[in-house]
Amino acid sequence: MSDGWLDSTMQAINDRIKSPLWGYIILAWVWFNWPNLAMLFMSDAPVKFRIDYILSQEYFYVHYLLAPIFCGSVLAVITPYAQWLLSYAQKWAIDKHSENIYLSKEKEYRDSIKLTGLKVQAAREEEKENAKIDADIKAEVERGKREELVTEDLETAKKQILKEISNLKESVSIEKQTIENIAKEKERLQDLIVASLEVMDDFFKVNDSHSLQQLKSRAEELFTVSDIETSTIRNALRHKKELTSSQTMKMLDMVEAKIKKEKANNIESNELINQ
Repeated sequence: MSDGWLDSTMQAINDRIKSPLWGYIILAWVWFNWPNLAMLFMSDAPVKFRIDYILSQEYFYVHYLLAPIFCGSVLAVITPYAQWLLSYAQKWAIDKHSENIYLSKEKEYRDSIKLTGLKVQAAREEEKENAKIDADIKAEVERGKREELVTEDLETAKKQILKEISNLKESVSIEKQTIENIAKEKERLQDLIVASLEVMDDFFKVNDSHSLQQLKSRAEELFTVSDIETSTIRNALRHKKELTSSQTMKMLDMVEAKIKKEKANNIESNELINQ
């Protein structure tokens, strides 16, 4: 029975001692009495002198006993509120720190978005510039191809024109030669007509056989033997007279020569048309 009562008493004492109030009172007492404690334990004066000095101080019990109890009690009362204020200040600081972190992260996020936008814009501008360069290169290639085709067409046209000019020169040369031949033939016919008129004039002046023989010789000088034979055959055919064997052979040679000449002329004309 006595052991239980003793244990209960000791437990109550321990609980009271462990109470924050006694801790604050002891702390305040040490704070108020540390000069007296130093004087008591560290001074070289006699013990009786040190005790009398400490006890003889003015308002000793008020300053060094009641004041620590009052201050300790006040500390015990305000400490929870101080802890609450400290926790609130700590929470405010933590919230502020979190807010700063959030703002910093938000700024970084916005900067990242802006940077991404700038990168995308730069990429698009680069794509536009590359597309423009590719289009310019393609246009230059197409222009080169067109110029090459135009050059080829011009070369072909030039060759065609030169060929036509050559053909025209040949045609002009042939026509010129034809005109020269016609002019020569005209001169020959003109001379022949004049000579025939002179022969006819002399014909009316013939008075003997010698003069007639001379007139015949002059008439034969106007034509070649071949011309005379050809004219004789034409006159015989015109008057429906019978041809001799030699005249028949001559006529066949004339027809063959004429056919060959016509074929040659037709071939030359076809070549000119094809060119």
